[in-house]
Amino acid sequence: MKKPIAFILLLKIAIPFQVFPQSSFELTISNVKDQIINSVVENDESGFVLAGRIHNFETGLPGGYILKVDCNGSLLLESIIQPEDSASCQFFNIHYFNNYYYILGSKSIVNTDQWALWFLMLNSELGVESEKLIYLPTNKWISYMNSIIDSDSNIMITGYTTHYDTISPYNHDPFYVKLSITGDSLNSVFFSTSSIWDRPFDLIESKDSANYHVFYSYYDNTSAGQMVTINKNFEFLNVLPIPLGVHNYYSPVFINDTSILVCGAGTSAQSYVNQLNVVSMTEAGQLVSYNHFFKNETMREQPAMYQGVSKLGNNLYVGGTSNYDYYNPFWSSFNSWFHLIKISVDLTPIWEYWYGGDAYYFLYSILATNDGGCLMVGNRYDDDTQDQERDIYIVKVDSNGLITWTQEIPIDKPETMVYPNPGTNQLNIKTISNEIDFELLSINGQVVIRQMLYDNCSNINVESLKSGIYFYRLFDKKNKTVETGKWIKY
Repeated sequence: MKKPIAFILLLKIAIPFQVFPQSSFELTISNVKDQIINSVVENDESGFVLAGRIHNFETGLPGGYILKVDCNGSLLLESIIQPEDSASCQFFNIHYFNNYYYILGSKSIVNTDQWALWFLMLNSELGVESEKLIYLPTNKWISYMNSIIDSDSNIMITGYTTHYDTISPYNHDPFYVKLSITGDSLNSVFFSTSSIWDRPFDLIESKDSANYHVFYSYYDNTSAGQMVTINKNFEFLNVLPIPLGVHNYYSPVFINDTSILVCGAGTSAQSYVNQLNVVSMTEAGQLVSYNHFFKNETMREQPAMYQGVSKLGNNLYVGGTSNYDYYNPFWSSFNSWFHLIKISVDLTPIWEYWYGGDAYYFLYSILATNDGGCLMVGNRYDDDTQDQERDIYIVKVDSNGLITWTQEIPIDKPETMVYPNPGTNQLNIKTISNEIDFELLSINGQVVIRQMLYDNCSNINVESLKSGIYFYRLFDKKNKTVETGKWIKY
């Protein structure tokens, strides 16, 4: 089912000491093909470039997928890169550095069992400047990767490959790869392990720039996470447990000179197993602080799959999925939410919000933005209308976590009166004309009430609405907006 691309244009607010005006928007990108976005960067124009995969059900082949969106949520470019020599390909990570985009993915080679790590350098117009391949060991393919550009301007990558063996259905094996900024291979190690669940999810460069900390989830009896430290020649230095057993999708960031913040799932013995756990720890593995977040104790929380923590300046964000379906994680019939928390360095929440709830939402990455806000990207899937073809769902919020809807209409004199404002359980609307359509929107742009007003004075029961800020719009018979405004419910 083809759905229209939807976007909401938002209020821009001048912020002292920042050159970037705040913006916010909501954008859904629908396609008859299944789509995912894994990673996102912000460019110098405060726009965004996103990288992932799109699956063509007609050919059965996934291809690399790139989107470019401006700061107001308008889709500027949609591109599929699927070379003729590739049977299957996708993009995992994207970086923006010195006016170039660096994309890391994987692709299989046609008519062979050979897979390769795929490096692309794109110019500011998203044209391919160079492309290089690092071939993997035979019969292995990349299932997951994360990467950084380190202090030497090299690209350091970790993740895990998958292969079939004779002991179990498949094995996940760690790997490390270091590339120059032009894509030349500087060093690589592809391990073969006896464990089927030995998976590195993320990494960070040490504060002194001498080493890398690689964050693993090793599924033994405790299912606990580990931080493995290696030097820049990939020599093993140390392994430490993650405090409180936090594991999976770590997204490490330094929040000060001494502490690393990670997020993840919990364990039944040490942390909240079905909640979004955040831990700050020293490079020596000592616990500094801990917190956990959830929408409902009966729901499972899942950290964002690629980037669940993002920090820019003093703004620190953590994101995940609320009501994650563990048994059907991608095409669930559940209703779920993007879950975003802005936190202070001591891990206490500044605010906490949820976005979605009318379908199955799955969060892949968050990005703290130059205007102080945060961008979230993932999937929206409606089990009632879609058949395993997911839509891209992008939400940009301001520094207060809000999606602001506004539209200025030049009107000589007020044509309506909406009162009381603030109000409680009843909304009264007086108009100078009949047959006016009324819409009330939540703070994230969702229509919560839509009603035709046939009389000059109408009453609407709003007792079921939660307290908060709402926006209203009134349309005439020609569907022209005649008035907008804000209404507050106590």
